[in-house]
Amino acid sequence: MPTLNMADQVTALEIARRINAPDPCKIIELLRLTNAMLIDVPAYEANSGTINKSVQRVIKPMGEHRIYNRGVGKAATQTSTVEDRCAMLAEYSYVDADLVDQSGNKAALLMDESKAIIKGMGLTQANTLIHGDGDKDDEFAGLMSRRYKVDGVNTIDAGGTGSELTSIYLCAIDRDLFHLIYPKGSKSVGVEREDLGRQHIEDAEGKKYPAYVNYFTAGYGLTIKDPAAVKRICNIPKNMDEDELVDLIIETSYKLPQGASTYAMYSNDSILIKLDKSARYKGNVVHTTQDPWGEEIVNVRKIRCRQMDVITNTEERVA
Repeated sequence: MPTLNMADQVTALEIARRINAPDPCKIIELLRLTNAMLIDVPAYEANSGTINKSVQRVIKPMGEHRIYNRGVGKAATQTSTVEDRCAMLAEYSYVDADLVDQSGNKAALLMDESKAIIKGMGLTQANTLIHGDGDKDDEFAGLMSRRYKVDGVNTIDAGGTGSELTSIYLCAIDRDLFHLIYPKGSKSVGVEREDLGRQHIEDAEGKKYPAYVNYFTAGYGLTIKDPAAVKRICNIPKNMDEDELVDLIIETSYKLPQGASTYAMYSNDSILIKLDKSARYKGNVVHTTQDPWGEEIVNVRKIRCRQMDVITNTEERVA
């Protein structure tokens, strides 16, 4: 199995394992089933409560050659300050107390019965990371709203028309490029389970029954410190030729910053099916391999391709 790189070592799950937090480990493992971004993208603590302030360097200093007995000028740089906030995702779990008491393993049953709820939370997470609306108080700006206009640099037009289009997101992942954030001071990577014990709750008909109640929360957000670190290829039609798609991915990948710990691509199953088929014939460029956790995935050169079905096939054309 490949060695974990620096970014892999600070994903939310790896941090939870490192600090020996059993509940967050189990929760994040379930969240990852419906939110593939948690697999590769590292998570860092926000630097100001639930807000993360970062500086984006718009103009980078290039340096200057010097000769003996002559100095160099002061480097001119231009920066902008960006503030990204965390969203707080939460849900209650109710499990019939008699079912739990008769199971012989309370903790295991409670977590097992909560799987569907946690996986649903992961789906909501994934949807916000892609489609999040920064104008809503309970959300933050997702990748789509940050790459909403074709500019040929960070948002690339694949040429499709109409309203049956999709997008893919290419990401250069590292602490100084693109990563997730969680609230400052969290001892469990922003993920918690609160055991509220045995309570009497109402069913759908208003009748009461005893149940064990758990409260799950996940605080999370994202930040793009280098604008070039996230590229969106939009306006991809369903009938786009596999070779054209692979060519466009490769061309766009060369515009990502060099030196990232991890490169990943997020798309829905229709795109991955095209790439997987392409891997059968073009194993030198598109190929399958194991990721650092032993999962078989498709790669386009060094880019890990992940499935996020919240990216739809019914997007309107981006202008």
